[in-house]
Amino acid sequence: MDRHPPLHFPYPETPGLVSVITPTRNGRRFLSEALEGLAGQAYGNWELIVVEDGSQDGAEELVRQFAAAHPGRRVVYRRNPESCGAAYSRNLAFTESRGEYVAFLDCDDRWFPSHLQACVESLRDSGDDLVYSTVVMFADIDTRPLGVWGPTGHELKDFPRSLFGRSFVTPSATVLRRRVLGDVGGWDQRYACCEDTDFWIRTALAGKRFRYLGGVHCLYRKEHGGALTERIAETAEVFSVVTARYRNDPLLLSKRVDRWIANSCECAAGLHSYKRTADDPSSRPERAAYLYYRAWLQRPKRVRNLLRGAYCALRYGVSRGVQPSERTHAIAPKALEATGVPRAA
Repeated sequence: MDRHPPLHFPYPETPGLVSVITPTRNGRRFLSEALEGLAGQAYGNWELIVVEDGSQDGAEELVRQFAAAHPGRRVVYRRNPESCGAAYSRNLAFTESRGEYVAFLDCDDRWFPSHLQACVESLRDSGDDLVYSTVVMFADIDTRPLGVWGPTGHELKDFPRSLFGRSFVTPSATVLRRRVLGDVGGWDQRYACCEDTDFWIRTALAGKRFRYLGGVHCLYRKEHGGALTERIAETAEVFSVVTARYRNDPLLLSKRVDRWIANSCECAAGLHSYKRTADDPSSRPERAAYLYYRAWLQRPKRVRNLLRGAYCALRYGVSRGVQPSERTHAIAPKALEATGVPRAA
């Protein structure tokens, strides 16, 4: 199992309090809706921690206005001087948290008023460590529904192996106990995407208990240019890298997991080879050959992947593609000293 150092919190845990973690980068036009959803929660015992990742688009002013409108709440604003990624921003926010619970709210998503109350009650009643629900996906341009995203009955039965097939746990639909972060560690800062998948897998392998909450309590925005999920080829490739890191864990050894990892490599290779850069800026045809080769190593009987890899190598050349970045950002004291909005004690 890939182990991360545990997180240490400078503030003691406040029973019943939910620390809402919101990273944002160039997300001001979405942030007001996210904060409106937070203000309308039926469960009112929360604090807000916003970390702006290197951008300066007016988010700080918006957070200050929100803090002034909710004087009884603790509202914290931090800003990374340069872009360090969503995982770093979340980890920085975790060090500011004081709640018994931690909730993720991405700046471009929205909560129904029931979200926090339903999640907190579920954790209290069950004693579990993490709770999540299905989300409704909606289009950015006209808010039309695009479908739902959540686990199937079979995926719930096959958990946590089913996480290797697809990442059906959405951060903005998730609330966990802060002690989980203390035990499992923060989010892996080496990845520009799929760091949530990595965290869910590590959390499950650490023996933490997941609970699926029925109903829909969150809206998940799709089809906007700033979303990492619009970089489809890169996301598929990084997903294959993340899941492959855990394939030798004794709890996960199965032909099904091997097949899912192979399928992820094959899918990423196909996306890189046929997606036009105009449609997907992360598409790199020269990465396809290596990914087909990795898919073949996972499932040697699937010789077609070896042949596809050879074809792509001849046509596009060969690049090993995305690997975990060697540059990691420590949570520097200077970042913690960044200017924050006035907040309640």
